[in-house]
Amino acid sequence: MINHLIINEFLKIIFRKRTYIGFLLIIVLIPFIVWAIDDGGTALEKAIYGQLSDSFFFVGSLLNGFLASYLILAVLINHMPFLSTIVAADIFSSEYSKSTFRFYLTRPVSRGAVLLSKIVIVICYTTILLGFFFGYSLLVSILWLGTGELAVFDKGILFLAEDEIFYRFTIAFLASNFVMTTISCLCLFISTVSRNSVTPIIITISIVFIGTAISLIPIDFFDSY
Repeated sequence: MINHLIINEFLKIIFRKRTYIGFLLIIVLIPFIVWAIDDGGTALEKAIYGQLSDSFFFVGSLLNGFLASYLILAVLINHMPFLSTIVAADIFSSEYSKSTFRFYLTRPVSRGAVLLSKIVIVICYTTILLGFFFGYSLLVSILWLGTGELAVFDKGILFLAEDEIFYRFTIAFLASNFVMTTISCLCLFISTVSRNSVTPIIITISIVFIGTAISLIPIDFFDSY
């Protein structure tokens, strides 16, 4: 029974226009950002080298597809919750607006099975969306700028070899996917008590914003927790 419910939810999500909003934004935005990075490569390299150029002699260029992907992911990953909650907030609210829950009541389907099928779909959609974001960023950046070593900025400059980069990106994807699926499921649960899709999105993003702000504010009271 649960398999049929998951297939049913999958078919419903395919034919919703808002399902493709996140993918469309990623498809349009990523090439523009890569072009901007390529066009401003000289200024970017100067910012990377900084005072190191006075002490070291650099051969080649650090500007490549991996660096562009790293910058894109580092900047845009904070905005991915907006895209992942679009579908999660609509799954229950659309059922309310279309009164399709009445059909569930005429069949021997438990509420737990219905909820579980929707959770599975939300997790799958979030994973696919985030995987597309990572994969498309890498694909466009590598095709545009090529490959090379990756310079990572974390308490200094760390240079990663080419054979280690995909491993690091995979770990970053898994960690980010855990966070994004948690946010999407939170939005889904909030949508169970709302009859519109806007309220769950606002509440979820507000929670994310407050949590992010608390984690970034350098106050001892917050650091102790």
